[in-house]
Amino acid sequence: MLKPGYTVGVNTRSLGFALLAALGWVGCDGATASIDAGASPPADAGAPPPSGSDAGPGSDAGTTSVDAGISPVTDAGAIDAAAPSGTGSLTGNVTRSAAPAAGGRGHLYVAVFTSDPVTDRTGAMNVANARVENVDMSADGASIPYTVSGIPPRAEPYFVTAFLDDNGTVSATDPSAAGPDRGDLVALEGFASPRVTVSSEAPVALDLVLNFNLPF
Repeated sequence: MLKPGYTVGVNTRSLGFALLAALGWVGCDGATASIDAGASPPADAGAPPPSGSDAGPGSDAGTTSVDAGISPVTDAGAIDAAAPSGTGSLTGNVTRSAAPAAGGRGHLYVAVFTSDPVTDRTGAMNVANARVENVDMSADGASIPYTVSGIPPRAEPYFVTAFLDDNGTVSATDPSAAGPDRGDLVALEGFASPRVTVSSEAPVALDLVLNFNLPF
């Protein structure tokens, strides 16, 4: 059963490396454009405007400044301010199609990320998570209900990871280290994590299938 109020962090780095290694898939880190937010203003930016109504050809009053565009910081704040208030949730059942390597009994972890931790191992941020304790997925038809709450609604999709720690290697005293390792069953869609959109406070249904057994 799900222990009320218990959440556990998922180590994005270990999750990404484990899945990338298991899939034999090496992604290219995307280059990030550098924004020179601290660029010095033009030399005459601090000069007082010319007196009179005739500014003359030397004035920069009609010149379009490179820095006149939208500030990334301002944009980020505007997006946050427009986000719906409250939190959303995911609910559904976890089943498996892959055979367990360590008996199929243990704690089930489900976590929600801003981007896919499989391909964006350094940028994916965990926004909500839950642990379902002492599940038994040894039988082929096992189905475990889960709920993840506290998800900030947004228009963009989230990415979900789910894994069964039936080999008991996740430390209960260090939630930040929670991540699948060799033998754990994980849920994947092709070469990526399942995605889902949580755009409001209404619960979103998402069933997950543990269909991959990590070989490393």
